[in-house]
Amino acid sequence: MDAERAVQEKQAQLRQAEMTANIDLEQRRRSLVTLAADNARAEADARAYGISTAMQAISTADAATLQALASVGMKPDQLIAMAFQELAGRADKIGQLNVSPELLRELLDRK
Repeated sequence: MDAERAVQEKQAQLRQAEMTANIDLEQRRRSLVTLAADNARAEADARAYGISTAMQAISTADAATLQALASVGMKPDQLIAMAFQELAGRADKIGQLNVSPELLRELLDRK
């Protein structure tokens, strides 16, 4: 009987130790999750600051500068389309403009 009670006490002690270890593990996990959330928040704040700074810089630039920056790296056919868009935007000042099919073909066939 004493041996059985000693075994049961030992098992209870082991369960208690296991429970204590699990509690400690969960507290460490909570700390890790809190730290990860704080780091994610700091990274998001840094990205937001960078975007805000870029937007402030862009908001002070004039439209022509922004359009020139946007055209960097464009393909030739995209640049041609932008040029025709500019022409169309000033159609009232141009009066008459003749663009031959040969010219369009030449512009679009360039590699």
